Amino acid sequence: REQPQRQHREQPQRQHREQPQRQAAPAPAAQWGSLTPAAVTRAVESLYIDQLKPFGRILRKRIAEQAQVAPGSEAPDIDVKELRAACERCPWLLVRDAEGADWTATIIGQPDNFVDVYSPEDVYPPELWREAAAYFDSLSGDHMVLPGGRYMCAQVLAQRRLPFLEAYTLGQIAHIVQLSISQKKLLGYSCGTVVPYSHSQSMLKDRNAECQRPCPNVLRNKSNVAGWGMMREYLQKLLAGRADADQPMPLSNIKRLFRSQFGVELSETALGYAKLSELLQDPRLSDLCEVKLQGYGYVLLPLVGRRPRPVISLQDGLRFEEPGGDQRDEPLAPFPAAAFATSATYLSA
Repeated sequence: REQPQRQHREQPQRQHREQPQRQAAPAPAAQWGSLTPAAVTRAVESLYIDQLKPFGRILRKRIAEQAQVAPGSEAPDIDVKELRAACERCPWLLVRDAEGADWTATIIGQPDNFVDVYSPEDVYPPELWREAAAYFDSLSGDHMVLPGGRYMCAQVLAQRRLPFLEAYTLGQIAHIVQLSISQKKLLGYSCGTVVPYSHSQSMLKDRNAECQRPCPNVLRNKSNVAGWGMMREYLQKLLAGRADADQPMPLSNIKRLFRSQFGVELSETALGYAKLSELLQDPRLSDLCEVKLQGYGYVLLPLVGRRPRPVISLQDGLRFEEPGGDQRDEPLAPFPAAAFATSATYLSA
């Protein structure tokens, strides 16, 4: 008679003991779309450790990566506006606007040491570049094709556990990739991917620029190629004919507009430059426009009633983070757990 009663008394206790276990179970990837404070903070903290400034587009990628709890599972599609709103609901995060319609989410009171991956300063030892050159020259086949973005390219190289990169954070590896493209000529672009320089379109453009000849794809179009006089005349018309003449124009649109409005090809290599951004900074155009790097890419700003600015040195490719803080030759130690006490306090509350 006592056995049913004992089972009845023990059943609520077992349910009470089991309930916390069910709550502590890992959330499926689909629930990450809710962008909980814990998920957002975990992603921001991981970017601090990687020395990557938490820009909205990078934070979105990191949350999606961390949400892939099962190997091969599809990453959730995270809306950037919803992500920003989720960050703004976290009182321990400071959300600020950034250039190029982007924004950042940093931890209040937390010192940062973000790496400026587009800094032209080479802070790395010569041994690293020798080993990097030997490694990239040895690549062939599919193994030499790397993602076109700095963030993903750095991730792939970090996952390969290369001895000459083991001491560096992901942010530093992204900076090394940038210098390998913009200065060292160890890497270059090919069809939207990063490959060893000797296999890249970047090398072909450099050679064509030295000879001041158009690239083969321009010649195939059988259109007139703009010389300096034509280029300046049409660029002036292009800037003056816009309804929003004082607004920046993406550099990615300029060649298309030259073709559609004037029926000519704009070839930077035919005018002696390997990059369009550098061509548009030539002193012969300094009274018409200036080039700036905003958010996702380069833009052209018309000089309306302003004095020309001095030519600046721009780096190749798209920015995925803004200039950060301290950079050193030696690897920086990861943040201790106590460094994130501010966010942990809010979460526990």
